[in-house]
Amino acid sequence: MTGKLKIGFSILTILLFMPMFFMGCSGQEDKEQNFPGAEDAAVKEECTENMEDIPYSEAADEFFGETVAQVIEGADGRKISIDAQVFADGINQVSCYKYVPEPFTEERREDLLKIMHPAETWDVIEAVEYNQEKDVWEFVTPRGESWIYQIIRSEIPVEDILNHKETATDIYSDIKQIFPIVVQDDAMAEMDEYTYTTLLKVRDISSAEIEQLGLYDIGAIDKNGSYSCDLIHVCETDDGQFFIKAVFRKIIDGMPVTAWHDFSTATGKDSPFPVKIWGSFYSEEEIGLDKPILSVHEAITAMQEQIDQIPIQEKSLSVTKISLEYLSVISSEGDLLIVPVWRFWAGEDEKEQSQRSEEVIAVNAISGELIWENRKAFTE
Repeated sequence: MTGKLKIGFSILTILLFMPMFFMGCSGQEDKEQNFPGAEDAAVKEECTENMEDIPYSEAADEFFGETVAQVIEGADGRKISIDAQVFADGINQVSCYKYVPEPFTEERREDLLKIMHPAETWDVIEAVEYNQEKDVWEFVTPRGESWIYQIIRSEIPVEDILNHKETATDIYSDIKQIFPIVVQDDAMAEMDEYTYTTLLKVRDISSAEIEQLGLYDIGAIDKNGSYSCDLIHVCETDDGQFFIKAVFRKIIDGMPVTAWHDFSTATGKDSPFPVKIWGSFYSEEEIGLDKPILSVHEAITAMQEQIDQIPIQEKSLSVTKISLEYLSVISSEGDLLIVPVWRFWAGEDEKEQSQRSEEVIAVNAISGELIWENRKAFTE
């Protein structure tokens, strides 16, 4: 282990008891399910040349910390019960951006491999070989671990997806259990026996190590350090194997961005080092707004107007959290954009919100369009 990593682990040990969210993961397919009519020409029309003097505080800061209580009802039993606190703090500005997919170049590949596979007597760049038949880069570490570096071509949108993993680690199929565990500094004694036992099975790894090492690896690609750890999930496969997946989202203007293929890492039980890193890389170009965004109350009104378009739920949908965030969308003209949305988190409590974290229920804060779709952060 290099001196840099030894120092890093000293810092990580200090951070061992930092609070973090452990949440459930799923092994579902990587196919975005777009709700018809979620985006239309209004999005592009609202995203005009940058106008920095357009205010947004009336729609964001004014409602931060406010509790909104309202029941939205539609035909055929559609019902949304909102009793939620509004989260819109730490925001620098609200704007509109062009989403620009970035390729995984040879330089980015070498940067990532050197960061993830350091050794004093071995050079991963010299060891890696391209397998033309499989269209992957392959190598074996001095410890005998086989790895591949693969670029998957996504169709929604058209962009590169990085898939770098240890080939012997198959922890993505046959997910049996999901554990949306919320851990606080002094909450261990309050946990039920099943949750406590589950945590013991991954006791060799701290949440701080998962976060810091994930950011360290992603930093080889993202030189600006613009990502933040968003969720940590504890999962179990049918054969009883436990592993941890972490999701990382880019932060723009103080707000997290939910993209189509957010970076994620997977870590086994016995080592804090990721055995897989997956996701796409993108940059953004500011377009700007030509008027203030919708207030949270205007967003709720917009949802009421479109309630009959949402899928019928088996039971009343409960929303206990509303946040102002960025979301990547495709306009009716086919433009890739990053727009502000008021996101409505489904779930009675934080654990249920964690279980449904891949479900995006939102109102476009520019156009007022309802967005209801799945963003699969835990896809092979």
